[in-house]
Amino acid sequence: MALLLLTIPYVGYQFVREMENYLRDGLEQSVLGAAQALAGALHDRPDLNLESPPRNTQTAYDGEIYAHPLPRDMQIDGYVEDWGGHLEQLESLGSDAHEPRARFVAGKHGSYLYLLVMVRDERIVYRGLPVRVRPTSDYVKLVTVTAGGQRRTYLFNTISPGWITVYVLADDQAAAGLRQESRIRAEWRETEDGYLVEARIPLALLGPRVGIEVGDVDTLDRAVEPFRLSTSGAGPLTEPGPLMLPSEGIETLIKSLGRSPGRRIWVVDSEQRVLARGGSLDRQTEPVPVNPLFALVLRPPPAEMFEEQPIMARFSGPEVRAALAGRATSRWRTTRHPDTYVVSAAYPVWSDAGVVGAVVVEETTLGIQMVRREALANLFNKTLIVCFFGALVLLVFATRISVRLRRLRNEAAAAIDTHGRVVGTLSASRAGDEIGDLARDFSAMMERLREYNHYLEQLARRLSHELRTPITVVRTSLDAMELDQPDGHRGPYLARARDGLRRLDTIISRMSEAARLEQALQDSEPERFDLAEVVAASVDSYRSVWPRQSFRYQAADQPCPMDGMPDLVVQMLDKLVGNAVDFASPDTPIEVSVAHRGGELLLEVRNQGPPLPEEMTDKLFQSMVSIRDDKGPRDPHLGLGLYIVRL
Repeated sequence: MALLLLTIPYVGYQFVREMENYLRDGLEQSVLGAAQALAGALHDRPDLNLESPPRNTQTAYDGEIYAHPLPRDMQIDGYVEDWGGHLEQLESLGSDAHEPRARFVAGKHGSYLYLLVMVRDERIVYRGLPVRVRPTSDYVKLVTVTAGGQRRTYLFNTISPGWITVYVLADDQAAAGLRQESRIRAEWRETEDGYLVEARIPLALLGPRVGIEVGDVDTLDRAVEPFRLSTSGAGPLTEPGPLMLPSEGIETLIKSLGRSPGRRIWVVDSEQRVLARGGSLDRQTEPVPVNPLFALVLRPPPAEMFEEQPIMARFSGPEVRAALAGRATSRWRTTRHPDTYVVSAAYPVWSDAGVVGAVVVEETTLGIQMVRREALANLFNKTLIVCFFGALVLLVFATRISVRLRRLRNEAAAAIDTHGRVVGTLSASRAGDEIGDLARDFSAMMERLREYNHYLEQLARRLSHELRTPITVVRTSLDAMELDQPDGHRGPYLARARDGLRRLDTIISRMSEAARLEQALQDSEPERFDLAEVVAASVDSYRSVWPRQSFRYQAADQPCPMDGMPDLVVQMLDKLVGNAVDFASPDTPIEVSVAHRGGELLLEVRNQGPPLPEEMTDKLFQSMVSIRDDKGPRDPHLGLGLYIVRL
């Protein structure tokens, strides 16, 4: 019974799981609603520059440069440690992406563009003096086209590793166009397989289109053309690509909407380029105190749930592609923690020209996990309390039942001695439950056994008395015959001996009559007969058997069919009528009637005579019970008549 209480935590756990599913559905709708709200704020906003820059139709390679948002100012020292995860976003110059000879990454913080160019070069050639428009050494060139169409070239080469003096070329055809640009800070450092250039460039010096070119030479010979790689592909830079900068206006709009813990927002253009991002999937969680046993089952969430915000120039996924196609959708994805998921919802951003971008909102289920963990912890603690008190109540209840049963067993065992005699009594319980009923039934059964044992004890004396009389008659008759009596005087003694033997035969016959009747009840087959006809025929025969006795018979007003054995019914009626005749007062009739009562048949035998003793009311139908005062020698009464009637 106590184990059944374990269904409580199971049902509670199923409820918590259903609640978690509802919360996940609610979270999905909430994230999708947040994406819709932000997308609505971005609709038809040309000032935010959501539309993608036009592609260069002359070349298949677009050559765009994406400036990643940087968390802080970078130290221009030629070392890459402060670039951190941005090093994973290094893009190759040229078309060889498997083993690139030159790679770059750009970032933006404040009003500066930060640039890191890493080149593999077995032999580094530094420039000499003076500076030439067409360099004869290894170099890095940054080309930009302003909004007015003016082309500028920033040349990064040096006479030795370290600080670089950057020169700007306003006109490629005139050497006089080279001049120093002190607002650009750059550093040249040699590496194990080549060199790198790290630079900080004010955004005011750059236009909307920017390109990078790397030149490699192995000699100072002016006649040798350098090997070039650029953002236009393998070869010299033909056309600068668009410079993609994080949108400060969109980032400001994201911040104005407020931040939700554990929620991250992305805004991408139609080319899936990241225009702005904000928020983080990490959230501060307060540990919920739980039962130490429960902590073994449900592991606490790790301190660091997610990695740092990913650094990428493009945000792709099925939900982004669906949003750019004009359909708002959401998607669930797993994390490195198996119990925690991320829901990502994307909503399209519209303008007069169609879909110009998409808003992607991501949020983790960490909050739901914490709610579930707290709910399960409360369920676990309450289950322990309920199971403890429930088991305690069941233990008390079972102990009470077992004590009562043990007491009843002890009383029953003490009520009968080793010889089988009933020597004690059972206390009648007043309880109204089943054990009280059992105790009362046992008490009544024990009382009946006591009466039956008393009857058996009296039976031996009664039989001894009944049998001793005819035996005495036979003995005295035989003793008298042993005396030398003439033959003529032996007749009375022989008659008395025969009467005694006949009396013994009658006693034995009547004692075996009950056994024969029980056997007859088991062996006889019931048949269909009319009870009224059988009783009427029996009453007619009684008038001839007892001619001095008056009989009255009241028949039923309709037939009385029944299933039974008519000969045994006649025998039963003989015993009843015989008792009625023996105890009837003189000149009073014996009344016999058969009637219908409800769905039963009622057979009654009535006589007028002395009342029965009160103490014999419950004993009349027991065997060997008789209240007759006069027992004749020829017709002994053993008290078997009503016992046979009961059978």
